[in-house]
Amino acid sequence: MESFGHYFFEFFMMFLAVFLGFLADNIRERRVEKKQERVYMQNMLEDLRADISLYNNYTKNNISVFELIDTLVQLIKSPERKQHITKLAYTARMVLPQFKQLVPTERTYEQMKNSGTLRLISSQETANSISYYYYSVNELQKYNESIMVWATDYGSEMGKIFDGELLLNIIKEKKEIPAEASALLTEDPVVLNALITSAQYLYGALILGEKIGSERSIAANELIVLIKKEYKLEV
Repeated sequence: MESFGHYFFEFFMMFLAVFLGFLADNIRERRVEKKQERVYMQNMLEDLRADISLYNNYTKNNISVFELIDTLVQLIKSPERKQHITKLAYTARMVLPQFKQLVPTERTYEQMKNSGTLRLISSQETANSISYYYYSVNELQKYNESIMVWATDYGSEMGKIFDGELLLNIIKEKKEIPAEASALLTEDPVVLNALITSAQYLYGALILGEKIGSERSIAANELIVLIKKEYKLEV
């Protein structure tokens, strides 16, 4: 009986040691994960701030593109367009290099998704908000694909109207290149109108991009507030 009690005591002590060791490992692992979670959230705040800056700069940049397109339409519709071929060709060519796409910063989210560490986000509300925000990237991808279609179409139509060598020199020098009237390959109103039509679709796509960017900027700000509150981050 004494022997049984002795063995039982030793077994209990071994079990307790293993259990306590397991418990200590779990506590230590949880502390590491909490620290890792906090670092990820700090990095995500940086990404979200970069996104907000992207959306703001996109809107500012569009002002230049809209001015170029407005000038293009005015010059190409003018009966004296050949007298302004230097400015007309420059304006037409600089539309495409000037416009930007909306490409948000997904660095931290992609890192967490690919490594399986999204599970570290302890707050369900925060996890849902993060997933919702980055899911909307699909809308941006569709937008970027759409605007590239119109940009390609615009470039194709431009090549039917202006001398290609002149366009190449303009993009090389990033300035107006003196040109002869012959650099305007056609004055066919249908061809000229095709360029204007393509430009207005590009114009419309940029306006849509501003709307998408504005909505995402609001969502990014809201997510920043939520993360800072949940993790008590001041930066």
